[in-house]
Amino acid sequence: MENEKKELKFRVMTYNVHSCRGLDGRVNPERIAKVIEKYSPDIVALQELDVNRRKSGHIDQPLIIANYLRMRCHFQPAIAIEGEHYGIAVLSRYPFDIVKAEHLSQPKKFLNMLHVPVFKHLFEPREMIWASIKIEGREIHFFNTHLGLRSKERELQIKTILSREWMGAIQDNEPVVFCGDFNAGPKSSVFELIGQNLKEAKSDIKRASHRRTIPSRYPLFELDHIFYRGNIHLDSVEIPSTKITKAASDHLPVIADFKL
Repeated sequence: MENEKKELKFRVMTYNVHSCRGLDGRVNPERIAKVIEKYSPDIVALQELDVNRRKSGHIDQPLIIANYLRMRCHFQPAIAIEGEHYGIAVLSRYPFDIVKAEHLSQPKKFLNMLHVPVFKHLFEPREMIWASIKIEGREIHFFNTHLGLRSKERELQIKTILSREWMGAIQDNEPVVFCGDFNAGPKSSVFELIGQNLKEAKSDIKRASHRRTIPSRYPLFELDHIFYRGNIHLDSVEIPSTKITKAASDHLPVIADFKL
């Protein structure tokens, strides 16, 4: 008779780092790295990262953060213009492969608006990363995204993510962790759609006011989430509100501990 597989624990963080620009106006990826280091996550989903952008000093933010933490990294640009990049990233202490990383769907009327300068920020392309992470030979499907600012746009993106193109291709019992800045709270249609398939880690925090993540100094909105499903158990969840997390970005990070 085969021995039962041993219990494995791992920690996940999702964090919108605001181009590593803190509330003091300074661009400081090392400060972001120190926030991450303090909580020792095994896997990190980051949003709003710059690579070679003039406004942030032509530096490679995900590379600086990953090197500081000695973690593996995949950066996925949502916008790439004349050598400047802006996007999302996955960092991991464990080996991983990228299953898929690409643009998410947007309504055609929004795509047309991308050509109008005043609308570029509101309707910027949005990305999704699907990583297969191996922890002592056991696989976790890890997703990171940053959804759009308009409700119809987010609904289309989530329907795509839950479809056979992405998460729908994974068997129900396989461990899935889905992180990001969803630009949507718990009363949104997006949250309802995801809730049909996955659980939300912060729902274990009893007081709704303690689930809020933005703005970091005085949080009013709950936009950053960690969802999960499959053969996986949530141990604990926290949103650290400290002097450094309130200063490093306009979002607070969300941290969840899981068991396999």
